[in-house]
Amino acid sequence: MVSPSSTVGEVIELMRLQKGAAALVVEDAPDGSAGAKVAGIFTERDALKWLAEGQTLSSSIRDAMTPDPSMVTSDATVGETIEQMSQGGYRHLPIVTSSGVPTGVACVHGIVHYLVDHFPATIYTLPPEPGKSPTNREGA
Repeated sequence: MVSPSSTVGEVIELMRLQKGAAALVVEDAPDGSAGAKVAGIFTERDALKWLAEGQTLSSSIRDAMTPDPSMVTSDATVGETIEQMSQGGYRHLPIVTSSGVPTGVACVHGIVHYLVDHFPATIYTLPPEPGKSPTNREGA
């Protein structure tokens, strides 16, 4: 988690050091209550786009982040998280408590590893294209 006052370069370096693909940009709750709120998310995709556009690393992360991202609550199921990621085309989703305090990031990579760990027989024995039937008979 990073502050909105961080620079793009600082956030990219932090992501590199932590081997992370996303960083949550968090700020204090606007109403002065305890806990931070998600202001945005900055992902490896955002970094590539930012650099491809010739933008500088000294710019504020607020200018490069995706503001007000879709989020899942910490009580969401894996299925609900996958559905939201699929519908929105997201690889990373902030995870927040019911009061909106950030607790982490759900990522496709982590979900795939979770599914493989919990359903190895199903995952490892799936054909390359489960719904497709062969068009030609095999053999002589």
